[in-house]
Order: sequence, then structure tokens, then C-alpha cells
Amino acid sequence: MKKVGFIVFEDFALWQVALLQKFLNNNGYELETLSIGGGLVRTDGGLFVASEALEGRDANEFQILLLPGAGGAMPESLLENKELHLFLQTFKGIIAASCASTIIIASAGVLDGEYTTMPQMKDRFSSYLPDDGYCDCDVVIGEKIITARGYAHYDFMMAILGRLGMLEADPRLGRMALKLSKNQ
Repeated sequence: MKKVGFIVFEDFALWQVALLQKFLNNNGYELETLSIGGGLVRTDGGLFVASEALEGRDANEFQILLLPGAGGAMPESLLENKELHLFLQTFKGIIAASCASTIIIASAGVLDGEYTTMPQMKDRFSSYLPDDGYCDCDVVIGEKIITARGYAHYDFMMAILGRLGMLEADPRLGRMALKLSKNQ
């Protein structure tokens, strides 16, 4: 079974990755929701999502780590969390970070090369980000890391589905994703 580690935190933006999660689930990926300490985690829309603790887990049991953006303020405690940093640093697969989660992976020291995030996040958390590499665009697809602006959820989803080979395996998937993302 192919596994996705979905790393969540208080007030995360579930809407940025909900359709992507459906396509991953429908195509043989098991999604496991992880957080610091585990338990119920509130989304920016007020829903609560159950999660398992990521502490003590082997990051490499997953093929991809998916981090949604922050719907509200980025919890700065995440940016200094040593367990989360170690989890991200030891991971050998693809890390996909939307919006503010680019700051999380940067704080762990795993952001390498070009990246993107929301401009206000780049300005506010510049001390965590590399001095160079910022791309003023919606999505950056790197060798190991995919980053996106929060509003670019469709492009982010397509980049991930493409990287996983799912669009090539089923060309209808791309058309369906476009229709569903536009609500047509």
C-alpha cells in the first residue's frame, strides 16, 4: 500500500488539499493524518480532524508528505519543533507544501532550490527562508519538494498527481480534476 503522511496543525487549510486527497485515496494511496502530539486538530473552517502523533514514527513509511497551508496565523511553535524537524529531515520521498507550510519545511532546513509561498508569508517569515530561490509564481516543482501559493490549489494538485505518475497512467484524471476544481 502506498502511503501519504498528511501533516496538520491548528487552523490548517483543509480546502487547499481536499480534492487532491480524494484523488490520492481513489488511486490506491492510504492517507494518514499526523500532528504534533496527535488528537483532534481544528481546521480553518471549524471542523475537527483526528490525527496520530508523528513523534516516534518513521517518516519513510510514507511515499509523500503533504502539508496544507495555514488558514489563519502560522503556529510559530511548529517552526521550532525538533520532532517535526527530525521527521522532515529524515524523509527521503516527496514533500508537498502548500502556502505557509513552505515556512515549516524551511525551518527544518529541507527547503533547497527554488520555492514559492504567499508573498506576505515570505515577508513575515523571511528569517526562516533561504536568501535566494524564491520564485514569484504559483507552483514550484523541485526534485524532491513541491511548493505552492495557497490559492493555487488546482496547480498544486496537478503537480503532485503528475509527479506521482497518475496523470500519465489515467489521462481522464486531469480532465476530471479540472472540472471538479472549477465546479462544472
